[in-house]
Amino acid sequence: MGGKKQKVSQIRKKEILDAAKKVFLRKGFADAVMEDIIVETSLSRGGVYYHYKNKVEILHDLMREGMAYRVDKINEVLAEYSGELDANAVAHMIVDKVLDESELMSVYAIYLQATKNNDDLKNLFPILVEESLKATYIGVKVAKKDGCEYLTNDFLIFFMNTVILGCEILDGARDSFINNREFFIEIIKLFIDSYEKGKIR
Repeated sequence: MGGKKQKVSQIRKKEILDAAKKVFLRKGFADAVMEDIIVETSLSRGGVYYHYKNKVEILHDLMREGMAYRVDKINEVLAEYSGELDANAVAHMIVDKVLDESELMSVYAIYLQATKNNDDLKNLFPILVEESLKATYIGVKVAKKDGCEYLTNDFLIFFMNTVILGCEILDGARDSFINNREFFIEIIKLFIDSYEKGKIR
């Protein structure tokens, strides 16, 4: 009985998340209100508020959905990758992640823009970094905790987020990065090498 109730709860939460994703993509985060999300679902107001108190909680779960999506993508690449998970492989995966074109990446860019004027979203950022790293360690079988500290380096995070924002906001930016993908990979490899040599803090 408990399992059935939990499954229904997961289905309803998924419906809310899908509705919120549509609303955020259409209106952005700041202009969206809970009522916009409620209208997009088949649930009552109470039904939505039973699962989520506010749109920050909803956005947090959308970010977790994005983490699971990225872990799946990494595992797809690794299934076809026969070599060692070295700097070259990691650089390819980082570039693939940053240049990915999906609704979840667009929602992440909306989140990044909204953090400027929202303290709740700013406070969520370090939690997301930690959760993303944990999701990678758990979900990606070959990820080694002691070999990926650089993934939490501020410079790399800010660099990746800047490219993600550019791809979402600036016309032609994603195409330019894709056309120069090999150079982009070399930049990430240079970062990893410099980090390992202690040149980057």
